[in-house]
Amino acid sequence: MSCLIIGIGFEGFGQKNANTTSSKRVQLEAAKRANLQKIQELNTIIEKTEQSKEASVGKVTAIGERIEKQNQQINLLSENQQLLSQEIIDLQQASSKLAGNLDKLKAEYAKMIYASAKVSTQFNKLSFLFSSADFNQLARRYQYLKQYSESREKQAVLIQKTRSELLTEQHKILQRKQEQAAILKEKVTQIDNLEHLKQKHTDLVAQLSTKEQQLKSQLEAKKKSVSNLDRMIAQIVEREIKRSQQREQRAKAALEKGNQNKVISKQDNEAISMNAEENKLATSFASLKGRMPWPVSSGFISDHFGVHNHPVLKRIKLNNNGVDIQTGAGKDVKVVYKGIVQSVISIPGVNMMVAVQHGDYFTVYSKLSNVTVSNGQSVASGQKLGVVATDSDGTSEMNFQVWKNATKQNPEQWLRGR
Repeated sequence: MSCLIIGIGFEGFGQKNANTTSSKRVQLEAAKRANLQKIQELNTIIEKTEQSKEASVGKVTAIGERIEKQNQQINLLSENQQLLSQEIIDLQQASSKLAGNLDKLKAEYAKMIYASAKVSTQFNKLSFLFSSADFNQLARRYQYLKQYSESREKQAVLIQKTRSELLTEQHKILQRKQEQAAILKEKVTQIDNLEHLKQKHTDLVAQLSTKEQQLKSQLEAKKKSVSNLDRMIAQIVEREIKRSQQREQRAKAALEKGNQNKVISKQDNEAISMNAEENKLATSFASLKGRMPWPVSSGFISDHFGVHNHPVLKRIKLNNNGVDIQTGAGKDVKVVYKGIVQSVISIPGVNMMVAVQHGDYFTVYSKLSNVTVSNGQSVASGQKLGVVATDSDGTSEMNFQVWKNATKQNPEQWLRGR
């Protein structure tokens, strides 16, 4: 009975560890698959940029992002190795305990066989029964022999079950060691790929560094285009604020005319004056923060919000009122939430720009081609606005901005993780 209790207690402990490890393995495999998908997307983007033989900032940023994802994959593989190592240790401990239990069970069974043999030689079972002093003693002796026989059978079954469990654990150890060897091989390959990418990135930066004046000229032209874009967005926001306030003033005038004693609230000259429907739209848009869908189906942030260093030119700072998203050529650009198109404008250097209003919020999509919407049009969430434009370097990149009234927002705080 004591061996049976030991076996049950051990089985519960082992099952708990197995469930925890299994859950971690599932999560890890999902993370590896997701990261591999991102790597494949980046490979497609890089292949497109490499159709142009010239080094470009687009190539540098795409390969830089690829290096980051490669590092993540190596870290995930390292985590997988650690998990497998711990699992092997747990399985070896489980196997050792099963082997100890099996030895105890065999020893106890041997004692039973020996005791049974002694009884068989000293007493015949029938003579043992019929030599009883009375019927009660006969019944007790019969019950003893029956229980003894059943105990031997149970012990034999338990030995077989423990032996089977031990073989299963040993097979699992072998499987995990094989998996560990495969992970190690994959990790070595990924590290080689990483070194190749790093060298490629270094070479591209070196090539671009020799064209510093050309890059600076391109940067000045880009700054001019971006400045025009920012001015146009600011004008759109200011225009809509004025329109909403004029509408509000007319409503207030009508209200004052109808009720001279009513106190009219003070107007905010820097915010959209919203009616009930617009306020509801703005509230639902605000709830998207941190889980907003991306305007393109794949890609990565190639230029971040705010002031930051140029990826190639030292001591040169960039300032982005939104984020640039590098993606595949010909990718559709979709509106992130329902709203009204307030402007569709062509701006030299940034191609087409579409501004969509969502109550007192605005989302802006630029560097587009083949725009499919027009001014004043109502658009549904996920509706196509146009296609990402591809520049002469083969870089397909769009700019995405979020504004609340006249205040620029960081889109990275709005977009859901990818």
